[in-house]
Amino acid sequence: MAGQTNQPIVIIDPSKERVQKRDAVHMNITAALAVANMVKSTFGPSGMDKMLIDAAGDVAITNDGETILRKIDVQHPSAKTIVAVATTQEKEAGDGTTAAVMFAGELLKKAGNLIDMGVHPTTIVAGYKLAEVKSHEILNELATDVTRDNTDLLQSIASTAMVGKVHDGSDLAPICVQAVQAIEEDGTVDVFNDIRIQKSVGKRIEDTELITGVVIDKSRVNDAMSKRVKNARIALLTSNIEYRKFGVMPGGKSKEKVKITSSDQLKGFYDGEEAAIKSDIDSLYNIGANVVFTAKSITESSQGYLIKRGILGVARVKDADLEAISRATGATIISNIVDVEERDLGAAGLVEEKGSEDEELMYITGCKNPQTVSIVAHGGTEHVVDTVEGALHDALRVVADAVEDGEITAGGGACEIELSLRLREYAATIGGKEQLAVSAFADALETIPYTLADNAGFDSDDMLTALKSRHIDGSASSGIDVYSGEVADMYEQGIIEPLRVKTQSMKSATDAVVMILKVDDVLAAERRELTPKPGQAPRDYDRF
Repeated sequence: MAGQTNQPIVIIDPSKERVQKRDAVHMNITAALAVANMVKSTFGPSGMDKMLIDAAGDVAITNDGETILRKIDVQHPSAKTIVAVATTQEKEAGDGTTAAVMFAGELLKKAGNLIDMGVHPTTIVAGYKLAEVKSHEILNELATDVTRDNTDLLQSIASTAMVGKVHDGSDLAPICVQAVQAIEEDGTVDVFNDIRIQKSVGKRIEDTELITGVVIDKSRVNDAMSKRVKNARIALLTSNIEYRKFGVMPGGKSKEKVKITSSDQLKGFYDGEEAAIKSDIDSLYNIGANVVFTAKSITESSQGYLIKRGILGVARVKDADLEAISRATGATIISNIVDVEERDLGAAGLVEEKGSEDEELMYITGCKNPQTVSIVAHGGTEHVVDTVEGALHDALRVVADAVEDGEITAGGGACEIELSLRLREYAATIGGKEQLAVSAFADALETIPYTLADNAGFDSDDMLTALKSRHIDGSASSGIDVYSGEVADMYEQGIIEPLRVKTQSMKSATDAVVMILKVDDVLAAERRELTPKPGQAPRDYDRF
């Protein structure tokens, strides 16, 4: 043919790394499994902790799966997909991150075995999707109703989320439930904006307290100011409180040059600036303000006038703190001090500074219909307080999930075993090789109770057999009691989780696995260690 050339056409640069077809699938499975098994030992009340040391040498000790995976430096793209499972689970449900990651890893392991048996990845994906849909149906059947007034059930949910992080969580659970109940409005709970957690080092965990109002990590700008202000009338500012040229608005800038030719003229200039700040503070005093919070600074000269007028001043307040104070007290945030009117002031029964010299906190309490509450987390060391903060965050989220959705399920591996048994029955009704994938999905669910028992030091095989037997006999809420090593009713033991944690775990894990299984060609822009190291087979996932 005219114009035909025998020269080779280079489509892919041979210097680039490329892994194709089955090798690509097995490589991705191996990488994802490595990440999933990294957090496996942290699962459950008896799980171990991980010590994370960053580049700066800062140490974090935690058994929270999402925290661990977020802080480690994951490079492989498939491994990053598994990390995303934890991130999504944390964002949508607030708990169950480790279980979701473990389940995703086990799904991939089972998929690898099916691929070796000759089952096409597309068939596995189809089967997994069928199993996920059926799982949601079964979970809805297993769920039990709960309302915001079921305080005992909600406390059990909070304790379940915190167990293994801070003792058994029984001391903190009532605080979490009261906080959620206080801010719930028409079935909606905004944990992120309406519940604030403030850390304080030096006391016991049991001293953690719930404050109906706002607590901020700030102190008075001057020790001569009163530590306590009752019947507080609060002004919120975003500008400096400082000397300014007479006639210039606060925060404004004057380009006018002033030529000083005598000492009297200089004195008059300073007198004008002093008169301006005195007038600004007098205006606050005249409308009844006795507390002022500002996002900017309060100069030493201005502090003197605030002290004379008996006004408590707090400077360098974060924007988020100002907004929280505004919601709790009804105060309006104003940009200029001279624009504050009486109607802009907020009200609180008490504004008080508490704490040691290095740990001062400002409490704003006694607010009418506050839309914000605060939890002051105490602990003996900074690491302990960080752990308490994380546990409180998880507990608040799951209680909020239960209140918003109104549905809960049994924990301790009860749901997973019941799902596994029912999915095997469902698989028998499906024609084609998809039933193999559905059965593999059912097998993967068993990793939750299996790991729960294993991390507690029990014989996992015996525990799993006993648990299945109890469920076959009709006890759908039976799970593993990691303290006694026996199978027990999880509702009676108070091991309860929100339905959202389970459903989101199924969705997050399945979506991630489907994405990984559909990749059959991996191309890197430059040579990287994509392929297994010498001596490691591409499908070396059976070792996990």
